[in-house]
Amino acid sequence: MTLQPGFKSPDPAKFERDQYVNYIEEKLPVEQPAMFGLHPNAEIGYLTTLGETIFATILSVSGASSGAGDGESAVKGIIATFLKELPANFHMLDI
Repeated sequence: MTLQPGFKSPDPAKFERDQYVNYIEEKLPVEQPAMFGLHPNAEIGYLTTLGETIFATILSVSGASSGAGDGESAVKGIIATFLKELPANFHMLDI
């Protein structure tokens, strides 16, 4: 389902904020790049940039003061936790 410029929003006179939230969560499809006229791979670039930004932020707040070793081990621990939670790599021949 692709939403087009003719998509109609519910009547604001009949909907309160909570009703709009429920409508969006229950009735609208999951956002996909194609809905915005983007290439299907656009989300890959976005998620890659988001991941890089998250890890850059972790590194920047870990501090590089006299206790740099402690901050570095904390960041490595967080990264190890993230890596454990990731799904298995795709097998490219299966794809």
